[in-house]
Amino acid sequence: MRHLTLIGTPRVPLVKAFKAMVLAQGLNLVLPARLSEIIKGTYLRDHAAVPLSIGISAVVLERTIDLIIVAGLGMIGLLLFASAVDYRMVLLFVLVSALILLVAFHAHTPMIGLARKIPWPRLSSFVERTYLHLHSTVRTTAFLKALIWGVVGWGISYLNIFVFMQIAASSSFTYSGTLFLLVFTTIGAAVPLLPGGIGTYEAAGVLVLRSMGYEFNEALALVISLHAAQLALPFVLAWIILLTGRLGLTALIADLRGIQRRPGD
Repeated sequence: MRHLTLIGTPRVPLVKAFKAMVLAQGLNLVLPARLSEIIKGTYLRDHAAVPLSIGISAVVLERTIDLIIVAGLGMIGLLLFASAVDYRMVLLFVLVSALILLVAFHAHTPMIGLARKIPWPRLSSFVERTYLHLHSTVRTTAFLKALIWGVVGWGISYLNIFVFMQIAASSSFTYSGTLFLLVFTTIGAAVPLLPGGIGTYEAAGVLVLRSMGYEFNEALALVISLHAAQLALPFVLAWIILLTGRLGLTALIADLRGIQRRPGD
């Protein structure tokens, strides 16, 4: 729903948007550094006639909203766990999200000028259209609605962790402990060392659980199981969708090959 809100027009059927999101999540386990996010744009261009510039702009705005929410969670984490939460990571999330919003709101003329300096007409036009959609969307209520959807999504993630730990952990898990685990594993998974945040997510989770008194073996088993539970369904669904439909990457590759040869949209 958040992605649909940020796309605006053309209207995309919910089922197709769901498939695009699942593909991006599932293929994140295969592709490093969240390159799978591009799949949202290529899939919806191929299946719902959404211009790639709008799709990529929506992805940038989605990630900006996530940065804002994680920065907010980090601030709460600093208040509750000042000695454990790294303020530098929280500050980084705040600064990056603020910089993106500053560019979106107040750098219209310089950004258009930079886009038009790109020597390849098709790429220049694409960058300009992407920025214009980002600039226009962030100034409307659509961005606020998407932010609300983002809060709902992160709330569901919080409940997912809380319910899992209540069932699987050897001792009762607190609401503040759930927030602590959510913040740390999110920051850990954001480090793009391996696809899906595998390894860094587990290291962050074990660090949290060890600080809460859990033995290493139990902490490791809990975090691995939690991460696997979060990744399993998107991974399976992504490959089912992948085997039954096009990703739109062929058209993207063709565009990239022709970027210096053909002007226009």
